[in-house]
Amino acid sequence: MAKKRNSKSKSEDDSYISTSSHSISSDESNSDYLRTIFIVLAVLCGLLSYYTYQCLTTPPPLPEINLYQWWGQYPIDRKAENTIKPFKIEFSNTVVKDLKERLFHRRPLVEPLINTGFSYGLNNNFLVQVLDYWHNQYNFKERENYLNSYQHYKTNIQGLDIHYMHIKTKSTPGVEVLPLLMLHGWPGSFREFYDIIPKLVTPNPKHEFVFEIIVPSLPGFGYSQAPARPGFGPLEAAIVMRNLMRRLGHERYYVQGGDASHGIGSIMATVFPGDVLGFHTNMPIVPFHILGPILTVLGSVWPRLVIEPQYEYRMYPLHYHFYRYLEETGYLHIQATKPDTVGIALTDSPAGLAAYILEKYSTWTNPEFNMIVDGRLLEKYQPTQLLDILTIYWATNSITTSMRLYAETFNTRHLSLKLDNIPTDVPTWGIKFKHELFFTPDFILRCKYRNYLQSTYVTEGGQFAALEMPETLAKDIFQAVAAFRTFWIKQQPLTLTSEESTTKRTIYDFSVTDLNGNVVKLEKYRGQVLLIVNVASQCGLTETNYYELNELHDKYAKLGLRILAFPCNQFGGQEPGTSTDIMKFTKHKGVMFDVFSKINVNGEYAHPLFEFLKSALPGTLGDFIKWNFTKFVVDRSGVPVERFSPSTNPSELEEHLLKYLRHYAQK
Repeated sequence: MAKKRNSKSKSEDDSYISTSSHSISSDESNSDYLRTIFIVLAVLCGLLSYYTYQCLTTPPPLPEINLYQWWGQYPIDRKAENTIKPFKIEFSNTVVKDLKERLFHRRPLVEPLINTGFSYGLNNNFLVQVLDYWHNQYNFKERENYLNSYQHYKTNIQGLDIHYMHIKTKSTPGVEVLPLLMLHGWPGSFREFYDIIPKLVTPNPKHEFVFEIIVPSLPGFGYSQAPARPGFGPLEAAIVMRNLMRRLGHERYYVQGGDASHGIGSIMATVFPGDVLGFHTNMPIVPFHILGPILTVLGSVWPRLVIEPQYEYRMYPLHYHFYRYLEETGYLHIQATKPDTVGIALTDSPAGLAAYILEKYSTWTNPEFNMIVDGRLLEKYQPTQLLDILTIYWATNSITTSMRLYAETFNTRHLSLKLDNIPTDVPTWGIKFKHELFFTPDFILRCKYRNYLQSTYVTEGGQFAALEMPETLAKDIFQAVAAFRTFWIKQQPLTLTSEESTTKRTIYDFSVTDLNGNVVKLEKYRGQVLLIVNVASQCGLTETNYYELNELHDKYAKLGLRILAFPCNQFGGQEPGTSTDIMKFTKHKGVMFDVFSKINVNGEYAHPLFEFLKSALPGTLGDFIKWNFTKFVVDRSGVPVERFSPSTNPSELEEHLLKYLRHYAQK
């Protein structure tokens, strides 16, 4: 019996073992299957991630362009004149009489709702005052003479008669004249630049250059002929502007623009980088860059990812700015889809034209004006300024053709070019007025503009900067162009022979840029002993070095010591701020020595001055600068004589400096 039980038990055990073996085999099979699935999914995720990365980072190719595409009426006139003809603005008696009759016989306007200001659109009570002034007080002949106070011309470009103002500057010894193309937006015109032009063509004691100004009317605006067929968008406008500058003999020049002309100027810098020396914009945006929306949304969770804390309010909270965009971009949707429909109403009614345009000059100057009965228009602008702009649109019957630019911008054809995703190396500078409708942080701008040099933040002002704040805009243009010129100096390769680096070259051969954007020739320091330092405001060495550099200046400036500090962000990102930020920091520290604009000291874009210093005084472990606060002593003849590491505090340099300072004092 025992044997049988044992036999049965053994049989059961064998059955159990067999079952267990089957189970183990099944588990291993399932494990292999899951491992295979996991590997396949990992590979697919990897491929998808790589594809997404490629889509986000690979720029599209430059579009094919036709520099000679004909935009005039058919048949093509192969003998179209290339001549430049003087042009005079004229408000003919016929135009003026018709306008006054329409103003006089206008229908009564509907009473506005109580206490609504401009929140429902332009307030009709205020509009009545504007129309009465236009009818009874606006002196058409006087304004015509005023508008002709600058020289106007026309020339035919690609079948279109293009109008432009050309303000030439008399040559002054020691002052270089630089060509500057200035482009208006919508609903602006060439008239916006009348107050800023004198500030740009008059020699500025802080700069060694002035400007020769070219201000065109964009095709379809004012006195420039409109294209005869569809397809004329910002790219085509950029080509016409480039061809105009070539017609005027300028192959290299600077470009300034905002609003719609930010897009045109940006395209010129992208497509014609060999022509554009620098691009200054008063609406620095990249609305169609693929990374823009992604980074903007991420920034709503972690704002410091994309924007400095002090400017966060200009971008977040996102819902506040979204509602403002929604409220203020109704015109854009109309003009991008049915410009000719609304154009009929505005062409037939001067009252309608005035309401449509002047409302923008209020709410885009400051959204807080929205609840004011007069929109504070006359607080910011003179009646003649606004009515000049209205009269130009009316006299030229160009409101419809001007609005078509939106239809040619927000369409599949133009958007498929992905021009905002094509990087440009042209140096770019932006000025950001507080109430500008659209805002893009520098972090996102640099996705497009590889050499985005700086943003100037203004605590007031809106979209119509040249008209509202000409002094501020002119100053910023000067500073930007000074920075552009320094940028190109730094791009020139510095090749020094051993003889040049030891005997023939001194620091007096170099120029630098101060925190205000002014070019400073180091010749001004001739005969003084110099201590040249690369600095940073957020380094662990900052506190000691700034304090002791100040002490050295205070102690030895009377003997001829000058300290030149150059902020640099190449070491741990410890100098991230703008020139304005650096200026505030140095003021807080009570800095008495000279501090210049931010530069690179190593690498491809190292400033030539530091290339020279490194060549003249190689370091112990290589010529390159190792960290913040490397120090160079330059004797009174401009020759670098000693180099000290970042770990050497300024107070330890006294005995070394005194060797040269005493020699200086005796001299």
